[in-house]
Amino acid sequence: MPLLILKALPFLFTVSSAAAGSLPAQSWFNQQGYVGPSGGRIIACHGYGCVRRMAISVDGTWIDRARAALKSGQASPDAERRALGEVIRSYTAYLATSLGGKPDVPGSPPQMSGVYGQMDCLDETTNTTSLLLVLQEQGLLTHHIVEYPESRGFFLDGRYPHFTAVIAEKRSGTAWAVDPWEKAPGQRPDILPLTQWRQDS
Repeated sequence: MPLLILKALPFLFTVSSAAAGSLPAQSWFNQQGYVGPSGGRIIACHGYGCVRRMAISVDGTWIDRARAALKSGQASPDAERRALGEVIRSYTAYLATSLGGKPDVPGSPPQMSGVYGQMDCLDETTNTTSLLLVLQEQGLLTHHIVEYPESRGFFLDGRYPHFTAVIAEKRSGTAWAVDPWEKAPGQRPDILPLTQWRQDS
């Protein structure tokens, strides 16, 4: 947790939630000093605060499966979010296999900081946003666009900082948190209204 605090402080002081909503999702990577996706190549973050990085590929067979899943969810925004949950479930399992080592422990226990393959919420947010941008670039998101990640908690309100990837419905503008942080690899992420996510502790 101390590493997360140090990594989060500059972000929390420089980008408000209101300002974040107007920024392109890709700018997250530059602001955090991370590497954004390129084509089907993702620089996956792990070790907490992206102290470890590994290039993985989500093209070929993997993206074909994602395309099929998302095609089944084209009927409505709700159906697309359910399909996205399945795609991200598959993605987190794929990440765990690609990184190797002990599968990521949900909730980033402090004793796992720096350990190969373990991810805190900054890692999870970056990796999830990377995938969402790849899907968007491939034209696979019918009802949503990828937004700038959001944060909640600021110490003074009694909560530690926590981050999430964000999508928004194209028609209504309603924002949704896409957050696998409390889930084990291969489990469906939390996808819930961002307003609700902000209120959670």
